[in-house]
Amino acid sequence: MTDQGHKLGEVLRAAREGKGADLARVERDTKIRERYLSALERGEYRELPGAVYTKGFLRNYGAYLGLDPEYLIDLYRLETSANAAELSVAPTPPRPMAVRRRRTFVVTPGAVVAAILTIVVGALIAWIGYEFINFARTPELRIVQPAGDVAAHTESTITIRGVTAANATVTVSGLPENPSTTADAQGHFEMTLGLLPGSNVIRLEARDPETNRTSEEYVRRVDVVTEVAASPAAGGVAVALEQPEADATLTGAVPVSGAAGPDEQVELSAVLVTAPTLTFSVTDAAGGAVALDSAEPPAPEATSLTTDPTGAFSGSISLGPGTWDVVVTPMAAEPITRRVTVQPGEGLTGTIRLDGGDSYLEVEEDGTPVDNVSGGISDDGERVELNADEAIRIRAGNAGAARVSINGIDLGAMGGDGAVVEWRIARSGE
Repeated sequence: MTDQGHKLGEVLRAAREGKGADLARVERDTKIRERYLSALERGEYRELPGAVYTKGFLRNYGAYLGLDPEYLIDLYRLETSANAAELSVAPTPPRPMAVRRRRTFVVTPGAVVAAILTIVVGALIAWIGYEFINFARTPELRIVQPAGDVAAHTESTITIRGVTAANATVTVSGLPENPSTTADAQGHFEMTLGLLPGSNVIRLEARDPETNRTSEEYVRRVDVVTEVAASPAAGGVAVALEQPEADATLTGAVPVSGAAGPDEQVELSAVLVTAPTLTFSVTDAAGGAVALDSAEPPAPEATSLTTDPTGAFSGSISLGPGTWDVVVTPMAAEPITRRVTVQPGEGLTGTIRLDGGDSYLEVEEDGTPVDNVSGGISDDGERVELNADEAIRIRAGNAGAARVSINGIDLGAMGGDGAVVEWRIARSGE
């Protein structure tokens, strides 16, 4: 090309250099590729995408350099063939500056199907695992009544109640007659067994019909004794037990009286047969039920009674709520057993025993604060007596040291050491 043919490029280059900008900077500012800028300044129009795009570049570049865009376009027309510029077919559009786009998540039918299949397969694997664990698990078997071995049973039968797997078959062995029964849909079962005098060892097992697996063996020992001693006491006097009456229901201490040999020792003891049922509820400050770890009433230590010169004896034994076998053992005769049921009295009675530390206490009985206790610090070892008709509220600042007993049932500590815990104890139905 002639020098005149390069006039447009010279004008552009001179203006750019006067602005103090290099081609790289111009590319950043105008978004026109550097190779197109260089082609314009060199007059190499064949390297440009076409007349239409070239004019657009000139307008953009001219505005950037402060030049008249129409003047630049006129120079471009003079330097190129008008026909070639206007008739260029299907010019290749300029590629825009590469801008990284953020990939967007597109929900396709395939992705939906894959997600559904993943969920179905996961659920199937979880179900198979659950079924396998259940199938491999040994069924539970728990005897509720009697709560433990029975040391002195006066009847020829005993009723066994318990819990196992739903619809499981419970079988008995170790007795002359060994019946079986089927648990209900909740797993509860009951069966009455015949006993022989002396020691009876009852062995129970449960078979789950779904898994065909058998539980561990459960054993109960029941010693059957007669109500009246078989042999006379010293001096030829038969031993008899007048109180308590068989199957009596009592409140408070159980009276014991009878006759044996004169001036002899009679041992008095008791064995828990059935744990008591709570006649009250315990809730926290928010009204939620408190999970109690209540202990069974402990059996009292055996004591001795001494008959008078006529052979008569009398006394009493303090028992917690529940069903008990009261056993009287003379010196020269077999034990005599009477079964009794001890119920708590009306209302709520009990204690708060501080064990292991001091504690701030708030105690209300039927809404009335307990004098000299509520709102103060109770020392380790102190014992607070409780007595209310309907409800008792206890708030302990060191719950781990406050042990509560209500109606003869030990409810344990109210909480952890240093914890602030509030209980509301109310009669059932209140």
